[in-house]
Amino acid sequence: MAALGGRWASSAFPAADAVLLTPPEEIERRVRKARPLLGGPIPADLKDRLGATHYNGRYFLTQEPYLIEGCKALLKLGMRVAKLWFGPQLSGYSYNSDWKLSPAARLVEVARHPYFVEAFSMPFTTFVLEIQPVERRGARFQDATNDYAEDERQFFELAAHLFKTYRNRAVTFILQHWEGDWMLRGKGGLMWEKGGPPDAKDRCAGFVRWLAARQRGVSRARAEAGPTKCRVYHAAEVNRVWDAVLGIPTITSDVLPHVAVDLVSWSSYDGMSSPVKTWQGLELIRHYALPSPVFKKPVVYIGEIGRPEQGRSEVEIVAWWDQAMGVFLAQEVPWILHWELYCNEPKDGNQRDRDVRHADELRGFWLIRPDGSLSYSGKYLKALLDHAGGALPESLRRY
Repeated sequence: MAALGGRWASSAFPAADAVLLTPPEEIERRVRKARPLLGGPIPADLKDRLGATHYNGRYFLTQEPYLIEGCKALLKLGMRVAKLWFGPQLSGYSYNSDWKLSPAARLVEVARHPYFVEAFSMPFTTFVLEIQPVERRGARFQDATNDYAEDERQFFELAAHLFKTYRNRAVTFILQHWEGDWMLRGKGGLMWEKGGPPDAKDRCAGFVRWLAARQRGVSRARAEAGPTKCRVYHAAEVNRVWDAVLGIPTITSDVLPHVAVDLVSWSSYDGMSSPVKTWQGLELIRHYALPSPVFKKPVVYIGEIGRPEQGRSEVEIVAWWDQAMGVFLAQEVPWILHWELYCNEPKDGNQRDRDVRHADELRGFWLIRPDGSLSYSGKYLKALLDHAGGALPESLRRY
């Protein structure tokens, strides 16, 4: 799909709801100015904005519990932002681990588990916690009788615990869900046609109720906690932003305008074909999102971004990343989360077992390869972190 300039309105929305998008020529100019490989300045606080996901990688490098190994590896890279899976069932952290969590464990019990207590004690400034639906009844959101009260209760309990436990520490916890558009559709990768299925409105209404319940839990805990150095936010994650242009119901266009959340995460694969599309995708999300209960305006971060490296050259990977970072730095995106620390995707698609895989069996979504070496993405991002507060030296601008 071509990127758009000026005002845009699709058949999904009335013309009065047109979106003002920055023209491509202006975007390209601003991105060039911000690109690190072209001499763009690297923010001094990049270590507090750049991080990666650690979950379900298909190899390990130490004998430590897998959650702890990954958190230490992120810190060694210079990142102070960690995105972790969180809940009673954590098979993706099974290596060298003994969780002993009941499938019915509450979220606050998970936070008290020794592995998470140790992880949360590490010097990260932000933890993004991926939390699946607590209430499984009506999982596809069509059940109009479901008020998601259990999600609200458990989000309140968890947020209250975090506020109390870490109240004297300047640390941020973001509680979010997985890619919302796939959840709305009931299956990852399922494509909808214009207008969506007959029950699309019911699904969207259910999703609104679900997000509202989670937000109420976090907001109430925040109000009761009073002033603290610790911050706890609730985020919704979108992942099919550009489908709205085709008149397809999306979380961005059909859910966010009806429920105010603290933050919005974008799993941004649908917008990464060009810097213009990435830039305008961020604008689309901000347009449809309601003002944040905390920040008073929509705040969007990149909850997931990555590119498989197998079959691609270092030049290609680094150039792609530099254009993306040009967008994120020019737009002052607050958090950028790479997918992921260790690759989780076997080429054969088999996710049923936890057998350790070799590099040539994996697609290459990694910062650290199975042999412990840095990937192309890892070397590029670490170079940015090593030169934060300045610019890349000429010797590193070889791509």
